[in-house]
Amino acid sequence: MTRTAATLKFIRRHYHISQQELATLLNASPRTVQHWEQGDYAPSGTAVKLIQLLAKNDAVFTELVGMKGDEGIMYLDHNDQELTILGVAFRNEREYRATLNAVVNNMYEGFEPTVADIKLLREMDNRDEPMTTQEILNWIDARDAVSDQ
Repeated sequence: MTRTAATLKFIRRHYHISQQELATLLNASPRTVQHWEQGDYAPSGTAVKLIQLLAKNDAVFTELVGMKGDEGIMYLDHNDQELTILGVAFRNEREYRATLNAVVNNMYEGFEPTVADIKLLREMDNRDEPMTTQEILNWIDARDAVSDQ
């Protein structure tokens, strides 16, 4: 038995779910999950990451079960050719990618970025010296004071 097959069986036993239910969580067909469990072939791409997460974190299972169709999909308006995020342009691909990765990773924690947030991140990256924690907190306080009015 392959390591992946053993992991899939562990996940199904741990969460008390069928191959059909696991297939739904992984956006795969039940037959595909069956092939993976039998070691006929291995999963790839996103399925591998989801399997790893499901094997290690019960919260991932809870989140996946709670998602209905497309309503759980998060999207951040960005353009890889123009190097823009929410319409905010970046000087180079390194700054663009670093900011995009940071924002998307925080979106999983419930962060919903605004144009002002993206501009702040861009400004932070364009400085000769990194912003201090106090400067970031001052900026957030000033932003929150404006939004509370």
